[in-house]
Amino acid sequence: MTVNLWDAFFVSFSGPGVWGYSLLQALPWLISHILFFYLFGDIAIGELLYRGYAVVPLVGSRLRWWFGKAVALWIFAIGYVLVIVFAVLAGGSIVLPWSWQPSKLMISGDMWVMPMGMEIGALLGWIFILFSSTLYALASMQLTLSLISRRSFYGFSAISVVTIISWLLGIDNPYLSRWLPGSQSMLLRHTFFDPNVPGFSMEWSLIYNITLFLIVFGVGTWYVRRMDIYGPAT
Repeated sequence: MTVNLWDAFFVSFSGPGVWGYSLLQALPWLISHILFFYLFGDIAIGELLYRGYAVVPLVGSRLRWWFGKAVALWIFAIGYVLVIVFAVLAGGSIVLPWSWQPSKLMISGDMWVMPMGMEIGALLGWIFILFSSTLYALASMQLTLSLISRRSFYGFSAISVVTIISWLLGIDNPYLSRWLPGSQSMLLRHTFFDPNVPGFSMEWSLIYNITLFLIVFGVGTWYVRRMDIYGPAT
């Protein structure tokens, strides 16, 4: 069947399906998440380790420092997803034709179910929202865990395990998918693309990510207000 640029784009961002045992299918999704956690997930504890806890009062207040890290992480998440989107589009356009319409293969239903009437603009928007919000929510959890444990490695390891478990537990368990943190950025596990997965809408994922962020950010705020800013960073 005729393919175009959006087939490569969808494969890169669709994530593994509920019955997807293939590691090759999961790798683009998994690597993009783990790489973001590695690059940006320690911006809080990393600063304390290298610049010392005296940097907190220099900013003006503990909360101002913590809010600044949350804003910086959000900017990094948006920029990171934009870079990946442009890279996939640029690379795919070299070998595949450009079009503003889904390809015949994409809408055929042979490989995945394409929601009725979904246009490329809507698909692009949802992919960007779900990817960036999921990365931000999970990395915020990493940020808080690293700060509390005072070890970048602990936060990175914990959130990487959570991401991998979200992928593995969702296999053959469609009812669990919407409750697993990493599943929120897996398009093929949403009800729109797999009718066998109940109650897992795009809106649910967005609310889930916002709720997760608010919880971990609240815990982080509570800890920052009480942490010993003059104590050793190790």
